[in-house]
Amino acid sequence: MKYRITILAFLIVSTANISAQDLDVIIPNNGTEIGGTLSKQDSNRELPLVILITGSGAQDRDETIFGFRPFKVIADSLKQAGISSFRYDDRGVRRSTGTFTEATLDDLVSDVDAITSFMSSEYGYEKFILLGHSQGGIVALKALESNSKISGLILMASPTIVMKEVINDQVSSLQALAGKTEEEIGRTLEFQEQVYAAVRDDTGWVEVRSAYGDLVKVELAKLPEVQRAYIVDVDAFIEAQYKQQVLPMNNPQIRSLLFFEPLGKFDEVKIPVLGIFGGKDTQVSPEQNKAPLDQACYNFGVTCRIRVFPEANHLFQKARTGLVNEYSTLPKEFVSGFTSEMISWIKDQTF
Repeated sequence: MKYRITILAFLIVSTANISAQDLDVIIPNNGTEIGGTLSKQDSNRELPLVILITGSGAQDRDETIFGFRPFKVIADSLKQAGISSFRYDDRGVRRSTGTFTEATLDDLVSDVDAITSFMSSEYGYEKFILLGHSQGGIVALKALESNSKISGLILMASPTIVMKEVINDQVSSLQALAGKTEEEIGRTLEFQEQVYAAVRDDTGWVEVRSAYGDLVKVELAKLPEVQRAYIVDVDAFIEAQYKQQVLPMNNPQIRSLLFFEPLGKFDEVKIPVLGIFGGKDTQVSPEQNKAPLDQACYNFGVTCRIRVFPEANHLFQKARTGLVNEYSTLPKEFVSGFTSEMISWIKDQTF
């Protein structure tokens, strides 16, 4: 009897997946090309197509990080549940052309618009859910302002306040963990504000470079003499660190994101929203970002479901500390219940 049940279960699963297929798709957008994977499920076409938008940094369509492929896992889980999805490479990665750091927030939104238009004309999808992870959530929120085909929104560890405040929170947390005093953290945050002003006004970079040099020299002076001896040319060391850690703040993408209010036009949102946070996330902390979303949903009567997974980090792995340096040591899987939360929410909605 058990053998027959196993055979029957196999036949049911196999039949359910006959109509599911993964297609490699290239989408044109004003001189650039967007390469991605359409996980197409014909058996449930009344549900919207889920478009997955990656977080910060140039990433591939699977959002591969330390061997973990979050977006592939999500897409496969959605497919098994009869839900179609599209995930795509960021500009300049794999099959997509262009330069990611040169792409502004408006450019990233135009990619989303190109995808919805293409999927409508070529595959007949008329409704879309945007699933934005981290910075991808900002792109999704911005896209809502002009794209009427978006019928649902999933914010996956997404900032709900201006980016510069999120960065300040990251800096403060990391420095506190490193044993810095409140006074030392305060000096660093003052420098951060100087950088933000230079980005906003596109001036004052000579002063920023000088201030950064002063900060580094203070830190170098605290090192044991045997460690300082390894830094033969202090000025060259400072210059290299400045180019790596500070100058990237002045690229077109960061400039367009730094002061954007993610919930600035939330009063115009008339679609259901799912907000998911990791309780141990040290990059987009729930303490800082959950409450504004809660309040916006309440203030503007937006239908929202908000869930915090207490043991999850920014990638929604089961974490010990939540710090970035442990990502690679954790199992390449989501915390229990993560994908099922998305699937149940999607199926609970009336789009």
